[in-house]
Amino acid sequence: MECLHEGHRQRIREKLFSHQGSLEEHEILEILLFDAIPRKDTNPIAHALLDSFGSLKNIFSASPQLLCTVSGIGKSTAERICLMGLLLDKIQESQTQEVRLYNFSEVNDFVRKRFLGNRREKLEIYMLDERNILLCIKTLTDIQSDLVAMDSKTFSFILSEVKPKKIILAHNHPSKMAVPSEKDDASLKEFVKICKMHGVNVCDSIVVAEQDIYSYYYSNRLKDFL
Repeated sequence: MECLHEGHRQRIREKLFSHQGSLEEHEILEILLFDAIPRKDTNPIAHALLDSFGSLKNIFSASPQLLCTVSGIGKSTAERICLMGLLLDKIQESQTQEVRLYNFSEVNDFVRKRFLGNRREKLEIYMLDERNILLCIKTLTDIQSDLVAMDSKTFSFILSEVKPKKIILAHNHPSKMAVPSEKDDASLKEFVKICKMHGVNVCDSIVVAEQDIYSYYYSNRLKDFL
C-alpha cells in the first residue's frame, strides 16, 4: 500500500511541476500535506478538509484547534495549514504595497537602495507589468569583471514564465565610475534582441557606482540599441 501511495504522490508532484494550473483543489491540499503526513494517503484527508470547511479560503482561515477536529489532522499538520493561511494573508496585504518604477526618480531611488554598500559586481533585472509595477527581480552575482551577461536560454525561459511587459536592467561597477564599457554595450544589445523576441520593452539600463549612476535612456543612448 505504501508503494501505491508513493506512486500517486510522484504523479501529483509531476503534475505540479509540469501543469500546476490544472491541479484540483483537493490535489493542492494533498501536496501541502505530503511532508506533514509522510506515511498516509493524504487524498481522503484533503477531501475531508474540503467537506468540513467548504472551501480553501475557509480551510486556511480556520484555527489550529478547529482544524484538529477533522479526521487525520494532528497538531503539527494543523499548525502547517494555519501557517500557510497566515502566509496567504501577508501576501494579500503586500498587494497594497506594490513597487512602481514609473519615472527616473523612482528607478534611481530603488536602484541605489538595492546596490547600497555592494562591493561585488551584480546584475539585476527588474520585470514590470504594463503599469510599471514590479513583478519579479532576477539577480546575478559573481559576474566576471566588466562583463554583465546572462545565458540567453535562461533569460528567455524567465521571460516566458514571468511574462513582463517591460524590463529595466541595472548593474554596478564597484571600483569604477558609472560609465558603461564596450562589453556592457554588447550585453545590452543581446538583452534587447531577446526581449524583442518575447515582445518585451527594454525601458532602461542603469550602471551604478559608489557616487554616481548612469542611465542609457537619459543619456539618449538606449535608442541606439532598440
